[in-house]
Amino acid sequence: MIRVLVVEDSKTVQQALVSILNSDPEITVVGTASDGAEAVRAAMNLRPDLITMDINMPEMDGFEATRAIMSVAPTPIVVVTSQLDPKDSATLFRVMEAGALMVLAKPAPPGHPDREETVAKLIRNIKLMSEIKVVRRIQRGGAETRIPPAPPIAEPIRPGLIAIGASAGGPPVLEEILSALPADLAVPILIVQHMAEGFTVNFVNWLNHSSRLPVHLAVHGARPLPGTVYVAPDGQHLGVGAGERIILSPTPPDNGLRPSVAHLFRSVAAVYGKRAVGVLLTGMGRDGAEELRLIRDGGGVTVAQDQQTSVVFGMPGEAIRLKAASYVLPPPAIVALLTKLAAPQGGGNG
Repeated sequence: MIRVLVVEDSKTVQQALVSILNSDPEITVVGTASDGAEAVRAAMNLRPDLITMDINMPEMDGFEATRAIMSVAPTPIVVVTSQLDPKDSATLFRVMEAGALMVLAKPAPPGHPDREETVAKLIRNIKLMSEIKVVRRIQRGGAETRIPPAPPIAEPIRPGLIAIGASAGGPPVLEEILSALPADLAVPILIVQHMAEGFTVNFVNWLNHSSRLPVHLAVHGARPLPGTVYVAPDGQHLGVGAGERIILSPTPPDNGLRPSVAHLFRSVAAVYGKRAVGVLLTGMGRDGAEELRLIRDGGGVTVAQDQQTSVVFGMPGEAIRLKAASYVLPPPAIVALLTKLAAPQGGGNG
């Protein structure tokens, strides 16, 4: 039985979530909280298997509550919220930086044609996230992250493109990497981040606050520019095609996902060959692991995030098992490697 604590300041929404979760025989709601301070106390006293977290609450918001819980009573936390305006994106992803595993949209109201599907999606993800073993979260301080020396590169290449895939736990790692990469990076970056539909625009806005590189939603047919980051939009696969142009596709899900990391890596391996760089970050499942091997087999450089820094070691762990990763590195070392690989011609480490 999965024991859930529901944190939500609206009594109406709180009762609706409790009813939805209790309707599944494998889930029981063991408590509720209407503000962040109450949530921290409940997490310490009840020790639930998972917490659903609201963001905008009185006394203590979802960000502060998540940070406190991950410090004193580490628990898988899923943000359950309605769609946000872009101006609220910083709050949303600060919660994920504090330790929340993912963001889910609140289910559609009764009578809505998508009601059954959105309820099923919420329950399915609650079950998946409850299985993740989280650790006490140590918050990053204000000091700038030290970038270590880049690992040796066996056969230096001039990459044409960097492709990055991430899932649960990915947003703060991507933010850490993009905020540290130099502004004169000489190649484009394409990203697939598994995310609840409706939040990708907020994600792009949030990354732009700290990234030294401009971050955009990918546009079909565009030619990716050096030193620019492109993120897969909701509901469309991101890849590259003839003329090294961006291809967005509504073709069926891959590994049950659209966009999928597998689709991105497969296309990058085919188009760029040994000029491809693939990076697989924290995430559940195996999306992109086999396709990272395609990049490596084609002569490209491949990287998997290490276990110690991965919130969920599923995707990078599977890539390592398949011997798909040329390098297994923490985020600061990934930054150093990418900087070295993609430095401007005649430049150094940026």
